Amino acid sequence: MIQQDLPWRALFFCILNNMKELVQKFYKHTLDYLKSLNWIVLLGIAVFCIVLAIVNNVRVSDDKSVDWIGTQDVMEKPADIL
Repeated sequence: MIQQDLPWRALFFCILNNMKELVQKFYKHTLDYLKSLNWIVLLGIAVFCIVLAIVNNVRVSDDKSVDWIGTQDVMEKPADIL
């Protein structure tokens, strides 16, 4: 319970200090969780998904396949060059 004689400045610094501790605990727990992950398995899953996407794009017909990043339409060479 908040005391009536407690100045607002002290109350503000008390709340700020508690917030700082909460942020530090959240950061520590998040960092511990990220360290506990098996990163090799996660990277393997990502590479597997990329390979499946490429295989699927090659497998489907041209009207359903997506354009690769940076590709351009090849235009026919004009018959008469002036």
